[in-house]
Amino acid sequence: MENRVAAIITNYNMPERTNALVEYINLHVQSPVDIVVVDNGSDLAKPSEYTTVELPGNVQTTRGWLAGLDSLKKQYFAYWFLITSAEFTAESHDPLTPMVEQLKRDSNAVGVHNALTSDSTTAWKHLITDGTNGYRQTWMIDNISSLYRADWFNEIGRFDPSLIYGWGIDLETCYKARQQHRGLYICEVAKIKKVTNIGYTMDRMGMSASDRVKLASDNMRDVLEAKYGSDWLVRMKEEYRGEL
Repeated sequence: MENRVAAIITNYNMPERTNALVEYINLHVQSPVDIVVVDNGSDLAKPSEYTTVELPGNVQTTRGWLAGLDSLKKQYFAYWFLITSAEFTAESHDPLTPMVEQLKRDSNAVGVHNALTSDSTTAWKHLITDGTNGYRQTWMIDNISSLYRADWFNEIGRFDPSLIYGWGIDLETCYKARQQHRGLYICEVAKIKKVTNIGYTMDRMGMSASDRVKLASDNMRDVLEAKYGSDWLVRMKEEYRGEL
């Protein structure tokens, strides 16, 4: 397995940004990595030239990533999830290898995420770089550029496919990690930029950003409330936080 990583990128009508991610990884990443590009039924732009899994329609973020995982033919040390609103910059360096090193160094760690550049846009401000150059433990990581230990991730059942739009999968996965007293880290060594709603700004998503926010928010609430009760959000954010 040689600590090999499977990088899963889900693309819907964003071939330019998908191609840029793949080409940067091929040029800058030293760790063994196989890249899986899932085309989520692109219908307003051509698929990425690096497409490896082509879906007939848009199954949205979570199921796109799961389709990529289902396509894998071998075992991996870790899974790296990327979205097309992420982009590599001069601060990214080799964005993967330092995260792999953290999982190798700390056997209790199950998730690592690149710190976000200071000009990134995100609701999760704790992911924004703090200006240091190491690793800091955290309570939750997003899936802008997240690396999960594969055996652990498979053991917990991966992402819940009913969380269609990708909202809530970060909260639930990290909740499970904290519940098991496993480590989650932000990697300041290599950063990534997040540009929120760029696909909507480019009118590539087939709906408005506000429509998707409502759909994703309602979906997350309905699914997680059914699983964890009416106080699901407080639980996701506060339980098993320890000293973090």
